[in-house]
Amino acid sequence: MAVIALSSATVLVFQFGRPLGEAVSLSLALMCTMILFHLLIGRARDRGAVNEAVDRLEERMADLDEDVGNLEGRLTGMEHSAPRRTRAEIDPLFAEVEVLGTLVKQMAEAMSDLEAKVEDQQALAPPPQAPSLPRYAPAAPHQPAPQQAYPSPRDWPPMQQHVEPAAQFAPPPEAARDQQDPYAVAPAPAHRGMSELDHRYGVHAPRQAAEQAHLSAYPHSGHYDGEPQGEQLAENAPQMSEDPVMMPAPEKPQPNMAMRELITSALNANRVELHLQPIVTLPQRQVKYYEAFTRLRDTQGNLIDAATFLPEAVLSGQIARIDNLLLFRSIQVVRRLTSRNRNAILFCNISSLSLVDETFFPGFLEFVKANQNFADVLVFEFSQDDVAEMGAMELESLSALYDLGFRFSIDRISDMKMDFNSLAGRGFKYGKLHADYLIGRREAKHGHIHPSDFGDLLHRYGMELITDHVETESQVLELLDYDVQLAQGTLFSPPRPVRAEVLQGAPAPGPRRSAAG
Repeated sequence: MAVIALSSATVLVFQFGRPLGEAVSLSLALMCTMILFHLLIGRARDRGAVNEAVDRLEERMADLDEDVGNLEGRLTGMEHSAPRRTRAEIDPLFAEVEVLGTLVKQMAEAMSDLEAKVEDQQALAPPPQAPSLPRYAPAAPHQPAPQQAYPSPRDWPPMQQHVEPAAQFAPPPEAARDQQDPYAVAPAPAHRGMSELDHRYGVHAPRQAAEQAHLSAYPHSGHYDGEPQGEQLAENAPQMSEDPVMMPAPEKPQPNMAMRELITSALNANRVELHLQPIVTLPQRQVKYYEAFTRLRDTQGNLIDAATFLPEAVLSGQIARIDNLLLFRSIQVVRRLTSRNRNAILFCNISSLSLVDETFFPGFLEFVKANQNFADVLVFEFSQDDVAEMGAMELESLSALYDLGFRFSIDRISDMKMDFNSLAGRGFKYGKLHADYLIGRREAKHGHIHPSDFGDLLHRYGMELITDHVETESQVLELLDYDVQLAQGTLFSPPRPVRAEVLQGAPAPGPRRSAAG
């Protein structure tokens, strides 16, 4: 382009005779015009190449969109068809497993009923039949031989025929004492387990005193030897004292006056603390419920747990006063808990003796009636031993609380053969079992019920199983294998005292004054 411009300037100067300045200007204008055209042509060529590349990319993108759409359609079809095919293959297996589970449950229930019937038959077995009269020593006094010292010859043959069988079967009196009669009636086995039968059938009479009175009135009730001799009674006395039926009654616990004075001073000085321990869900370990415990402090501020002071509190009759204070403070804690979480539930431990305390329970009942709106978040807890010993008065008090909407929990379960179905009908909704019983580290009275199936048994009756005393992670791993959903123990949190600002106010005056008086 420069050469063309220079050539055009030379032609204008020498050919056409134009001035040099004009020729240079025209050549420069010509060169700029050529440069401009060159740029425009280059831009158009580049734009065309870019447009072609963009078109190719759009075509590839369209192809990719189409492929992605095809893949989405295939995935959607697989999502809809695969579950149907899988369910169609698995549903028959599930149905068979459910049928097997139902059969196993029915078999377990049948075995339970059969075992209960066998135990009832053993408990109500008829007395053994009396042996035949010719085997007894009392037949000897009825022989006419001693009455006729000198029988006449005319009466001798029939007398001989009558005396001979008696002499054949009746041993001498001295030999009768030393020889063990093979037909003697064995002692009835029902005496050995009558305390268990009393719990089973609701008998609350003192069994041991009745047995001692029976044995003293009939020292040879196991034998039919007629009137006992004095020597026989003296010889049998050591054997009777060694028999389990004649075991001496357990000594009455002696009062601990120092502990009694400490309990009284702690109650009067309000050195009573309320501690809460959470009940968590597994495996999340989220707090779901709480349990309330009572702790005392002595004058030096040392903490005294319930296992130390409760026996003396029961013996001294101050347990109702402690239960009253626990109930009042539990209501205060429940108010605070429900203000934050409506689903929170508090377990409150009370003694069965408080249910029959004529001075405490009426005020207790009036207080819970005034706070009936907390019936669904306050659970009263009793130990299994207390529940097993409950009589008509305790059950009537439980029915009164149940009618108000309150529910109960049974704690310290060691006998899994208890009738939990009837307990569920009386308002028991929760059952607590030691973790070692469930995982087999401690032996429990489970009968035909395997400890791992105990949770399913309670669930069948509408109760929930709570595993307590969980202290190690290894216990948690084994509990998860048994599908335990609720647990409690020091591993998750020990009982912690409630803050003082939560426990404000004084206990209800009515029940406390009556219990103290």
